[in-house]
Amino acid sequence: MSQDREAAARLGDSSLLRRLNTAAALGAFIKSPSLTLRELRAVIGVSRPTAEDLLAELLQDGRVEETVPPRQANGRGAGRPARHFRFRAESGYVSGIDIGAHKTLAVVTDLRGNPLASHRRELDPGLDASERLQAAAETARECWRDAGLDPGEITGAACGVTGTLRAPEGVFDVAAGQAGSGLTPYSLPGFTEVDVAATLSAGLGLPVAVANDVKLAALAEHWKGAAQNHRDIVYMFAGHRAGAGVLLDGQVHQGRHGAAGEIGALPMLGWESAVARLHARGAELAAGSASAAGREGELVIASAARQDPESLAVLIEFAEVLARSAAVLTLAVDPEIVVLGGGMSRGGAIIAEPFRRELAKLMLFPIEVVASTMGADSVALGAARLALDTVLNSLLEVPGIDPRS
Repeated sequence: MSQDREAAARLGDSSLLRRLNTAAALGAFIKSPSLTLRELRAVIGVSRPTAEDLLAELLQDGRVEETVPPRQANGRGAGRPARHFRFRAESGYVSGIDIGAHKTLAVVTDLRGNPLASHRRELDPGLDASERLQAAAETARECWRDAGLDPGEITGAACGVTGTLRAPEGVFDVAAGQAGSGLTPYSLPGFTEVDVAATLSAGLGLPVAVANDVKLAALAEHWKGAAQNHRDIVYMFAGHRAGAGVLLDGQVHQGRHGAAGEIGALPMLGWESAVARLHARGAELAAGSASAAGREGELVIASAARQDPESLAVLIEFAEVLARSAAVLTLAVDPEIVVLGGGMSRGGAIIAEPFRRELAKLMLFPIEVVASTMGADSVALGAARLALDTVLNSLLEVPGIDPRS
């Protein structure tokens, strides 16, 4: 953006230069806990009068406010302390939604990504698409109420769903909110016949971007989880089903059709049969217990922890199949780290160790494997991150100018 500002100055376009400077100033506040006027000038490279005008505009718009100066390590210095200003994270809020087979979950955060509330609702796996989407919208609204927010205060929303998404033209473009109804593998009942984004948008009264749930879980892991200090990540999801996502340079890699990481579609990897055996064993353990529906994986883990040989064998097979799939992705993209996520990852060493052993056999180099720290909120938090990025990009947008340039 600095190059655009220089070009506008050379061309004498004062109106464009003003808009670029305002975006640069807001961007500086978003990136910093707080700034003084002098610090603002240094960051965006403008004169004091210009910085004062920009600050006054942001204060008037309600995006920035004066704040308490940060505590000095050596105590307060001599002279009058400089005034500090901060980006008002509460000037907008974003919501992330997770729609799964057995539950829907929503979270809401401020514009710094600080979580304010979450709300979960259990769902019947056989629920049709319209009822499932209605339940998701109601859950999101309940979450907003839990946070003490009115619907009009929500400035962005996104949702994670099971499946590969395609835009109407067959090109995936989640950043533009173009995710259509084209869900293929692992899709929820009836979701291929509805426009998920349009239905949710109508139910919530604001545009909703829709993305693959596993990819959003990977994004959440990079944002707030075990992969915060890494840029290139392979994320393996092990829950009611298996899935994978790839982050390159901190960004979700979607691929041409949004299908990057969908290696479970390859029959020779054996995902489908391994998941089926896991669920079958869980169903045997759950026989006669209505409350155990949807908890088959947990039951197998608990049984394996008691050294039940059949459960151990099923769980080890599942972990090894997942590891072989992880090896395919790891050798393809050469990441810094592999993250094992999803509900099954909470089984700890009983699933992580056979996964690590099998992966190590197939690698050309040692690769670090870590378990997710996100828990059940990972998809919803990843959706909130997507919504947050969309909102912040729109705040920094100058017509005709790419704010990332």
